[in-house]
Amino acid sequence: MFLTNLKSASLGLSLLSSPFITEAFPSLEHRQIPANATGVTTIKSPTGVTIRYKEPGKEGVCETTPGVGSYAGYVDLAPNSHTFFWFFEARHNPETAPLTLWLNGGPGSDSLIGLFQELGPCNVTQDLKTVVNENSWSEVSNLLFLSQPLGTGFSYVAEEAGSLNPFTGEVENSTYGVDGEYPYNSSSIGTSDMAAMATWHILQGFLSALPQLDGKVQNKTFNLWTESYGGHYGPAFFRYFSEQNALIANGTTTGTELIMDTLGIGNGIISESIQAPYYPEFAVNNTYGIKAVNDTVYEFMKFACYMNGGCLDLCAACEQVNRSTDVGQQYCFQATDQCRTNVEGPYYSYSGRGVYDIRHPYKDPTPPTYFVKYLNLPYVQNALGVNLNYTESNNDVYYAFQRTGDFVYPNWLTDLEFLLNSSVRVALYHGDADYICNWFGGQAVSLQVDYTHSAEFRAAGYAPFVVDGTEYGQVRQYGNFSFMTIYEAGHEVPFYQPLASLEMFRRVLGNLDIATGGVPLTGTYETTGNANETHTEPYVPIPSETGSAFAATYTAAITNPITEVPAESLAPVSSASPAASASTTEVHGFVRREINLS
Repeated sequence: MFLTNLKSASLGLSLLSSPFITEAFPSLEHRQIPANATGVTTIKSPTGVTIRYKEPGKEGVCETTPGVGSYAGYVDLAPNSHTFFWFFEARHNPETAPLTLWLNGGPGSDSLIGLFQELGPCNVTQDLKTVVNENSWSEVSNLLFLSQPLGTGFSYVAEEAGSLNPFTGEVENSTYGVDGEYPYNSSSIGTSDMAAMATWHILQGFLSALPQLDGKVQNKTFNLWTESYGGHYGPAFFRYFSEQNALIANGTTTGTELIMDTLGIGNGIISESIQAPYYPEFAVNNTYGIKAVNDTVYEFMKFACYMNGGCLDLCAACEQVNRSTDVGQQYCFQATDQCRTNVEGPYYSYSGRGVYDIRHPYKDPTPPTYFVKYLNLPYVQNALGVNLNYTESNNDVYYAFQRTGDFVYPNWLTDLEFLLNSSVRVALYHGDADYICNWFGGQAVSLQVDYTHSAEFRAAGYAPFVVDGTEYGQVRQYGNFSFMTIYEAGHEVPFYQPLASLEMFRRVLGNLDIATGGVPLTGTYETTGNANETHTEPYVPIPSETGSAFAATYTAAITNPITEVPAESLAPVSSASPAASASTTEVHGFVRREINLS
């Protein structure tokens, strides 16, 4: 997978936000260099950080609820550090509401994915208009969305007029043509720990200027909610923030101390060594009774996981090396390659089913990505104070993380244990139809977390998660730690179950039990019920797309038998059925599949 050879380049399991390159990088559509934004206000915080901003709601962009403020623009930490932010006041009592930072994953996938597709104050319709999201998480919290690391979304180290290569997704300079203005030099951050340090400084700059930006907001209670690769970001960021808080408290450094309250992780990849074995299991034995791959492929996936020198062996080697060195990172890089290509990856080649929703076809139009075109409209860019073309994912950022092997680092689990022992509330939640970060692996992580109350958590049973009399999932909870599944939801849970997701968020922030929302949480609260999550859903036949050339492909992918495991050089990119190979995008003779941990 990770460009170690031609076979790996062909697979291209890069963590973008669409399974197809032409959708992940809409450079094939007509674009132009955006004009410089007008009416931008610039302030300088007491700590010397420059904030450039506009109030997009006043120009009819996104949050148009009367009396609710929103601010978008840049935190300029240095001449080569310009991070885009979008801040929304809570719709109710913003003065006393907590502050929640939302981050999407990738790495290199923008947090505006979460804003527009999941939990933000507005959604974008097919005609590129916005409608108010009544189930926005801003109903109960002030919300901050950051485009990070630098190079993601509208954030940039530097800007360059050029074009996006339609195959690699990288920005190329004007000698290859000009179709817009893009961020470049976006590969300076290559690990989740580095991203944590960068985000701390961005937050400090933003918070130091917040009284000037929005004097209403007073509460410094801080929550971090994230998704997918956020299973790395969340533990790494919150632990680093906690350590910086301690330094501020003892006078070693100065800054704004955060009141660390909750960490929420949706469909997160936290520990590859724990979660990898559940890819083959979920592919054939899931909530929906779907057998997505045949026995040959299933056994191949398991063999690649457990064999000598396989995924788990290489993950163990990564744990032993010095990951700050090039040699150590290469060990982790090899583990990532093996695990993602041969354990996780065969499902993408042979199932014909969705990456983020096993009920859907591989070329899944859900959720729709109308917001990408919306953010490239001139009036929207002007309202946001930006002069860059928007892309939802950045391959330069992704490959910077790939080179270090960050994907399989072991310390996110220990970071999570540190946070639980520090009384941070941790909520893990999973849509039960997601393959790429499936709930089997998520549950396994929750049961292997080793902290003060691990035994009590494991002994707790699953209780129904009920909202307004309807059961939306099941939850295991002991004190400040919970794991839950959400029924009939894919990777981006709030898109599928907006009402239930908002209520889950409200109960966690409100220090209430998640199951009913009626019990104030104590350190010894525990759910009762079955030891195992037993909910099942009816089998879902793979849907076809009317009039689509891909319909026959999906059918062939699940009905044509695979009579043998392909040779190693072909396994990730071919199928025994010629029709099945049509479900990829072919560019210059290579087959490329784009897989995102958004």
